[in-house]
Amino acid sequence: MSRPVRRAARLAYRLRSADAKLDRARLFLTESTGQSDEKTYRRRARVSELQVRWATIRARRALDRVPERDRADADRRLQALLRVDSILTSTSPAAVRRFLR
Repeated sequence: MSRPVRRAARLAYRLRSADAKLDRARLFLTESTGQSDEKTYRRRARVSELQVRWATIRARRALDRVPERDRADADRRLQALLRVDSILTSTSPAAVRRFLR
């Protein structure tokens, strides 16, 4: 698998992660409306929006560098990253450490 393909998949994964983080920040912001920590969550949501914008730009540029015939490879790599992420999030940290030994 070529380097541009791996890079495009990794940046697309980071974009999805940043988007999920933005969703969580918006949720916390709506829950904190009118409370003393509203300013903190407003700032976090604004920072998350900027991270999503930059991640979108970087992922789009990386995907543009991947030849058309290799785009399916980038998508397969992204799906593999997402599967690993879902497995790791559903597994306890202790079990992951035992597996990595």
